[in-house]
Amino acid sequence: MNSVYTWSTLPWAAVLSAAAAFGGWRAWRRGDRPTAVRRSGWALVPWALWFVGLMGVVVRVGSAIASWAAGFVFRPSAWLGLAIGVVAVALVAAGSLGKRRASRTGSDELTAKPAGSTGPAELSTRKPAVGDDDMDDIEAILRKHGIQ
Repeated sequence: MNSVYTWSTLPWAAVLSAAAAFGGWRAWRRGDRPTAVRRSGWALVPWALWFVGLMGVVVRVGSAIASWAAGFVFRPSAWLGLAIGVVAVALVAAGSLGKRRASRTGSDELTAKPAGSTGPAELSTRKPAVGDDDMDDIEAILRKHGIQ
């Protein structure tokens, strides 16, 4: 507790604690007792951090995040990176949704074509042999899905 840095973080502990205590007081006045108790607990956390000596770490982390955010806002390359990240997430999500829908409807059986097999379009143009019950079933399935 003798460190100059520890004493310089005392105002941070006081301000954070006061903000949480004020929120607790307002909740108490509204009659929301559970919220008031929860915010009172949060009001004690800055003091616990200060007495343990971790308030300096919290202030340094907060300063690093603020510095990063200020640099992020004014750097065009950061915005380009954000846009690329959003597009990447959208593509991954769209691919996952498409895969899930295909497996749910069973359409991946019709679209996935192993090597050497005939696809649905080729099956519909092929003439079935007389008495070929399997081909009749396949044609019925293709007609059901609108493939002629």
